[in-house]
Amino acid sequence: MTILQLSRWAICIVIACPLAFGGDPASHPAANNHAQPEVALTFDDLPAHGPLPPGLTREDIANSIIKALQSAQAPPIYGFVNAKRLEEDPSTVQVLQLWRDAGFPLGNHTFSHMDLNKNSVDAFERDLLADEPTLQKFMGDRDWHWLRFPFLNEGDTPEKHHAIAAFLKDHGYRVAEVTLSFGDYGYNEPYARCLAKNDGKAIEELKQNYLEGAAESLAEGQKMSTLVYGRDIKHVMLLHIGGFETVMLPRLLDLLKQRGFKLISLPEAESDPAYAVDPDLSSNWGGTFLQQMMLAKHIPPLPPTEDRLARVDVLCR
Repeated sequence: MTILQLSRWAICIVIACPLAFGGDPASHPAANNHAQPEVALTFDDLPAHGPLPPGLTREDIANSIIKALQSAQAPPIYGFVNAKRLEEDPSTVQVLQLWRDAGFPLGNHTFSHMDLNKNSVDAFERDLLADEPTLQKFMGDRDWHWLRFPFLNEGDTPEKHHAIAAFLKDHGYRVAEVTLSFGDYGYNEPYARCLAKNDGKAIEELKQNYLEGAAESLAEGQKMSTLVYGRDIKHVMLLHIGGFETVMLPRLLDLLKQRGFKLISLPEAESDPAYAVDPDLSSNWGGTFLQQMMLAKHIPPLPPTEDRLARVDVLCR
């Protein structure tokens, strides 16, 4: 090490400057200034997702999820709304009220859960705007300008992606990106079936499969983050307001605690400079943010894991 490098190193120790040796601030290990892994939990498809298990109401599901989050002393947790569900079942409006009464914010998931990749930009924009009156009603003067793309599809062509990105910027939206997703939505229908059949053995299999999938997602997300950025960025986990979460959310929260994760809010997570980078892909923007970045940086994907959803989909049929 040269005298100059030693001098820069000494200065860095004193003032904790992460960039004393140059490099991208988003990729430097000290850029987050935290050693503990952090994750923001988010819930899609409010007020209703998946079939109702026997004996549960939509309010029961919301209350159970809220109680588990409060018991874990979670920060305000974003729920992303498809207001069309309110037209299909007006009673589900109570779910949004319960969410807000708990101090949890709401964001835009489009009115009808529209897939941008299968629709025009104009149609998607209209569907997004149709969701806003409900958000304004429940959020008041609080900020609700976060969009979670349905199916995590952000455009199947560069032209479509850039067009919707410009629209979102003009309307003051930020994209609620995702780094951790293990298909929790796929457990709700099998759970309802197995509960109706009182198949305790199958339900235990669902529980085990769910936890294994969540654990794999955490490990893969942290590994991808290190491959892309050289550090573990602040993560965002995608969950759904489904019936099986009434059983599994406390166990998932325990898993996160065991793995050393600190629960943070969505704005905290996406303040990480990593999210300021646009993958600028040449074709389809889909999957998690880390999957997009792996593709953009030409990093080979991680080896495929077991298709857990296929295994649970056959249960109790």
